[in-house]
Amino acid sequence: MTLESFSRRITIRAGNLPKAVNQIVRKSALAIDQTIVMATPVDKGRARSNWIVSLGLPVLTEIEPYAPGSKLGIGEAANAAAAIEQAKSTLNNRQPEQTIYITNNLDYIEKLNRGSSAQAPAMFVEQAIDAGLQAIVGARLNTGRSGGN
Repeated sequence: MTLESFSRRITIRAGNLPKAVNQIVRKSALAIDQTIVMATPVDKGRARSNWIVSLGLPVLTEIEPYAPGSKLGIGEAANAAAAIEQAKSTLNNRQPEQTIYITNNLDYIEKLNRGSSAQAPAMFVEQAIDAGLQAIVGARLNTGRSGGN
């Protein structure tokens, strides 16, 4: 390999770096969101539905459950699926260096996170963040190959 061909390879890979990093960041954010949503205790579906992913600015409002009900229980899936789909859709539009927010503005979400429900352990939000960090560990940046050795 000549110095010139090596330089070309490095330049190509460097140009692909923002896209590759963005892919890892999106994957990590989705892992965090999925873990938080699935760990959130469920009664009527409001808490799960209100995990909202946004780009650039946090969402400051509350929404109604995607699939409202009463005493839905931890096995409830419709609100979880809708919340995760909202996250996937939003994250697919993320541009490099754009800030990702995962918010839940319900006034009782902190109480749930402190362990007020037998359905979820205390600090489930922090555990979800750990899961997102684990999604990064061992991740490989795919910056492509320019051909040759």
